[in-house]
Amino acid sequence: MSVSRPAVFLDRDGVINENQDGDYVRGWEGFRFLPGAVAAIAALHRAGYPVVVVTNQAGIARGRLSAAALDEIHAQMIATIRAGGGDVAAVLHCPHHPQDGCDCRKPQPGMLRRAAAQLDLDLSRSVLVGDHLTDLQAALAAGCRGILVLTGRGRSVCDEVALHPDLATVVVVKDLPAAVDAIVASAGR
Repeated sequence: MSVSRPAVFLDRDGVINENQDGDYVRGWEGFRFLPGAVAAIAALHRAGYPVVVVTNQAGIARGRLSAAALDEIHAQMIATIRAGGGDVAAVLHCPHHPQDGCDCRKPQPGMLRRAAAQLDLDLSRSVLVGDHLTDLQAALAAGCRGILVLTGRGRSVCDEVALHPDLATVVVVKDLPAAVDAIVASAGR
């Protein structure tokens, strides 16, 4: 009998890589890792956490990005992370338009629940690191802890997050390396 394990879920744009101002990352040539992101994911791997990337990608529904281009971006991202000593257990994305009402687009917890079922993960012991209110709401809906990074859109939504009483336990940190430090430190307690 296997025992469910905790995971670290990472939003992509604004957490792992730079956001594109007003547009989508449409190809690998536009993908830029944020400082320290690859090393932080490697630290999670060394600490034994499966890393699952969960990302809303409405650019597909809007015709701004093809599914094949997204797959190529993710293949290159994973290869770079592996070359840096890390690993990614899975990448899940929501290709739907925000008004489609799907269960996978954050703030809905569908991607997290699907990953938990596929990888035998314990959501109650898992963490989602994101840069937007919708990331934190998805974590809450899935029963995970949430960490807000101030990279990407994080700084602009920090005050909004503080106004939500149900997000009072969200930890706010500078960036992904600081989030990983907090996750690893809390596991050692």
